[in-house]
Amino acid sequence: MQHASGSPMTKKVSTARAVVFMGAAQACRLLVTFATAPILGRLLHPADFGLIATSAPIIGFVTMIQNLGLTQALIQRQTITKGQANTLFWLSVLLSLAFAVALVVLAPFLARFFQEPRLTGVIWAGAALTVFSVIGEQPMALLTRNLRFRLLACLDILGVVVGAALGVAVAWYTGSYWALLVPLICARTLNLFVSAIAARWLPGRPLWDEAARQMIGFGAGLSMFNILNFFARSADNLMIAKAHGAVALGFYDRAYRLMLLPLTQATWPLSRVMTPILSRLQNEPDEYRRTYLNSVSLLMMAVQPGVLCAVIFSDATVSLLLGSRWTEAAPIFAWLGIAGLHQTFTSTLGWLFISQGRMRDLGIVGIVASMSTIISFAVGLPWGPLGVAIAYVVSDYAFRLPFLWYMAGKAGYVSVGDIYRTVLPHAIGLLVGGCALALGRTYLHAPSITELGAALVITYAISFAVLMLFRSKRVLIIKTLTMIHENIRPR
Repeated sequence: MQHASGSPMTKKVSTARAVVFMGAAQACRLLVTFATAPILGRLLHPADFGLIATSAPIIGFVTMIQNLGLTQALIQRQTITKGQANTLFWLSVLLSLAFAVALVVLAPFLARFFQEPRLTGVIWAGAALTVFSVIGEQPMALLTRNLRFRLLACLDILGVVVGAALGVAVAWYTGSYWALLVPLICARTLNLFVSAIAARWLPGRPLWDEAARQMIGFGAGLSMFNILNFFARSADNLMIAKAHGAVALGFYDRAYRLMLLPLTQATWPLSRVMTPILSRLQNEPDEYRRTYLNSVSLLMMAVQPGVLCAVIFSDATVSLLLGSRWTEAAPIFAWLGIAGLHQTFTSTLGWLFISQGRMRDLGIVGIVASMSTIISFAVGLPWGPLGVAIAYVVSDYAFRLPFLWYMAGKAGYVSVGDIYRTVLPHAIGLLVGGCALALGRTYLHAPSITELGAALVITYAISFAVLMLFRSKRVLIIKTLTMIHENIRPR
């Protein structure tokens, strides 16, 4: 199970192909999600989404903490034995069983607290799903560690397509909120069985040695950051649910998820590619820096112009994707989308901390960022979901963004100067594109889907035109297009 680092050329090819494979999978996921979101938005009531949004932080917290960051520890380690992998697996399973039992016991009390009787059944289902998920994480981590990205991409596509079809079918025939859990159940089931077969993995006898203890320590540090970040990301849902009810939370949650959609669909799967690859480049600082900066540049090219267009035309975007019943979510989506513009990049800074094993710096980031985020939610809460969104965005740009850049660049292989030089051309492109869209919005008060599509194309064209003025971006774009052509042409 131990692996060598490989040659630099092999790593470059692996990185390029991995980005192509996972990018294709996430493009499919994004298309399917955009296709099913308006259908589910019309078949289900806002309160149904609010119910699932209320349970999501509770179930998500247990799912996150029961793993203790051990999956990432397995991926980050340069060499690992089967016995050490078994140690991480059995520890994760025992923790998941303990937390699942706690969820089952606490579910009725949580339902009473939120004054939502249906919450009990949803949490019980989530408790069973968390155990199932943990069992499947080990073989998925082994596939990621072995850079089996083509298989992982195919598995992603299969899971999202089948899950979306079943979810829509359940919503159509039952009109029940359970339809929102079907895609998750389907994806986790496929992940477990297909990845276990592909990785040829069965759990065995654990090995408690120094390396295993080091990985547990690494995982504990990462888990602490994840817990802090989780509380910060979930506090808004819990505060709004308690202060303003399920309907208000439904509008906020749909706006928030719609804003996060392009980020999560691009950044999360790309992190599965970048974390193991960067971990294997720790002894080659120049290649490490190039690989990271080029990858995040491509990510910003792909995501930021689309987010900008959606923010400028937020009313039309929400109406198109969610339906006319969700117009109250449009201003919330617009404000959160402003934060999404920079989070396309800042969400990747975790790759640096994790791949370099900088758990202490990551812990500091988690404490400071989570405290400031929760405070901003509390400040905006009296003004409802929109107030929460505005307070969050203002604090994000005023404090968290510069703090994150400083912490990421003060040590390691990527400096603060590298970050500024990488981001500046994209920021200029967004500024020029935003001015053009704002001018167009004065003439398009209620754009049709064709006009909205044209605005999207124009936004990307302006962004790429500006980027082509910078030599580093021009070279990157040309190399990427050449690589894509070489990978898709018939052989």
